[in-house]
Amino acid sequence: MWGRLLAVVLLAVIGVYAVLLERPPDPAPASAPPADFSADRAVSVVDQLAREPRPIGSPASDAARDALVGRLRAEGLAPRVDATASLAAEEGQARAARVENVVATVPGTDPTGAVVLMAHYDSVAAGPGAADDMSGVAAILETVRALRAGPPLRNDVTVVLTDGEEAGLHGARAWVREQLAPDRPTVVLNWEARGVEGPSLMFETSRGNSGLIDAWAASVPHPRGDSSAVEVYRFLPNDTDLSPVLDAGRPGMNAAFIERPYEYHTPGDVPANLSRASVQNHGGNALALTRALGARDLAPLDPAASGAPVVGDRTYFIVLGHLVTYDSIWAWAVAGLALLLVVVLIVVARVRRKATIGGVLGGALTYLVSLAVAVAAGIGFWAALVWIRPAYADTGPFLGRPTFYEIAAGVLAFAVTTLAVSLLRRRPGGAALCAGALLVLALLSAALAVAAPSSVFLLAWPVAGLALGLTVVLLVGERLWLAVPFLVLGAVPLVALLIPFAVASFDIAGISDGLSVAVFVLVGVPIGAALSALPQPGAVRGYALPILAVVWVLILAAGGLFLDRPDARTPYGSSLAYVVDADRGDARWVTADEAPAPWIRSYAGSARAPLAAWPGDAPVGTGSAPPLPLPGPVATVLERTPAGVRLLLSSPRGAPTMFLRSERGGPITVLFPGRPPVAVDPGPGPLDLRLDDVGREGVVVDVAIPGPVALRVDDQTLGLGAVPGFTPRPPELRQARGNESDVVVVSRAVAVP
Repeated sequence: MWGRLLAVVLLAVIGVYAVLLERPPDPAPASAPPADFSADRAVSVVDQLAREPRPIGSPASDAARDALVGRLRAEGLAPRVDATASLAAEEGQARAARVENVVATVPGTDPTGAVVLMAHYDSVAAGPGAADDMSGVAAILETVRALRAGPPLRNDVTVVLTDGEEAGLHGARAWVREQLAPDRPTVVLNWEARGVEGPSLMFETSRGNSGLIDAWAASVPHPRGDSSAVEVYRFLPNDTDLSPVLDAGRPGMNAAFIERPYEYHTPGDVPANLSRASVQNHGGNALALTRALGARDLAPLDPAASGAPVVGDRTYFIVLGHLVTYDSIWAWAVAGLALLLVVVLIVVARVRRKATIGGVLGGALTYLVSLAVAVAAGIGFWAALVWIRPAYADTGPFLGRPTFYEIAAGVLAFAVTTLAVSLLRRRPGGAALCAGALLVLALLSAALAVAAPSSVFLLAWPVAGLALGLTVVLLVGERLWLAVPFLVLGAVPLVALLIPFAVASFDIAGISDGLSVAVFVLVGVPIGAALSALPQPGAVRGYALPILAVVWVLILAAGGLFLDRPDARTPYGSSLAYVVDADRGDARWVTADEAPAPWIRSYAGSARAPLAAWPGDAPVGTGSAPPLPLPGPVATVLERTPAGVRLLLSSPRGAPTMFLRSERGGPITVLFPGRPPVAVDPGPGPLDLRLDDVGREGVVVDVAIPGPVALRVDDQTLGLGAVPGFTPRPPELRQARGNESDVVVVSRAVAVP
């Protein structure tokens, strides 16, 4: 029994060590040398400019813009404000806005192109955006200061602080359209946040990233992230300011820290919650990478501008604190090596009479079933929590005090793992189960070599290591003193690569979709099966371990329910809006919450249905509200042709946001006064246009809608303090995440003949 126990302890220590090595570096003090990056110096920008929300077009956003211009000017640069407009269509909605990007350049001595440092200075309406993304802005400003304190670089370094990212990537879209030179080599480095702490992860790159990753690997002091995230992100619909750059076929890299996502896009994204260590990791990497790229010929990195040959991607990952990189063309070889070693394991196991071919196939099937059970168990665990605490349907899956639930998810994975191993430890046996599990992973690695080659490492190296280790165990026979060390060494890649990934999955997806449970089971079943194949008796008999694990899941879940209750430190998000139908003179309180808190129910009921005066078709809860004498938005028909209509939309009450909706739509052109016209064809379907930063003079909209049409025009302001009967939320509640809560909407129907 001591051999298995020793192996478990050693692997647990390695797993914990691998997780701890992912932590960001300590922040450098303000007394650090001038040419170094100091988080303590950088966060002064956050402290000054992230005191209140800065949605696009708000007075706070304008003040931040002016302050950033002043800071860049104080560094000896000549900043400018690029005033333009943007219009784009995504997911059925078109979005337009006036845009005011802050741009400045540190000139190079003999430039081959430009290194662009990009971050957005706006925030969502719900929170001050200390992490998202004033931390990125602060990292860039401190990087510029450090660059100015050191020797000049060969290439230009251009600072682009974008406007309107949270409203639809408006600033980045406008910069790419109007400022990104098609024939000048350019590399864009974007700095983001999806939480308030954690390491700065390089999670997205342009295709053909070999040169970029080589520069990153050779220069940054604390590299974090891996190429599997790059592959996954390419399949996701998520966007950042780097997305328009990549859509234009230009090179770039994207870094973000993602831990404590509970505060993301909420009133909790304040300077006090921002980790200085994360800012240090962000900015230290930004400075080092900018210096590396600023000193080299950029032409090979931007084939679209220079005509240089297109290169491939690099695989990169961290294992026990060490960065490993190689060309992703080796993905097939690595996947093939993993499959070959599994075949060798199966042959040795059969020769040693430890497994049969049927047993291996049964082990593979059991492994697949275990993974499916793990996903179902994880989803069921979250569904049970929501059933017990319905508010989780609105606040989850990122919770204020998730520790007990996360441990419970790990224990739930242990229950599934031990159940599978207990079922098959005798027939077909641990060796067959392990070989079957590794066969599944090896085949999956081969599939990844086709679909996502830079992610092959995540499975292939763990498979190769454990297959080799178990093969040695089977060959050494009863010599336990040899079997245990080789098994532990073989399992190191599996533990060192996948345990940090499993832990990170809590910040990536929460606990609602079973991902974390599945990853722990993905690791646990082959290791548990390999341990049961060690040459010694003493395995726990029956199903004591899975039963005990389930009991602990219940205990931990009860502890989580007790600790994770709303209070002033971890308030629950709550959605409330005030909507006026200007045609009927009717006012309603509106909530998007599925399980409204009592304070919300005192305004809006829980019965849910679509509301014509509320933007969007999603069902909402409503309640009667005292009407305010608010003037409705105005839609003046400037021109009507058989092909479409030209409207002047304006808000007599000076609302900065307007909506134009109809059951029919077509190509749209928007003209903000003093800005160039912008156009988009959102495709067939209803018209759903959002306009941000609308001035009092209004905005002209052309829509290609033939024939008579019924339109609905809304205007929207932020804040409910002036609405009669509104009282501040109790301390255990806070404004809901994002841009849709705590708004006043006035809606009006317009018939266009």
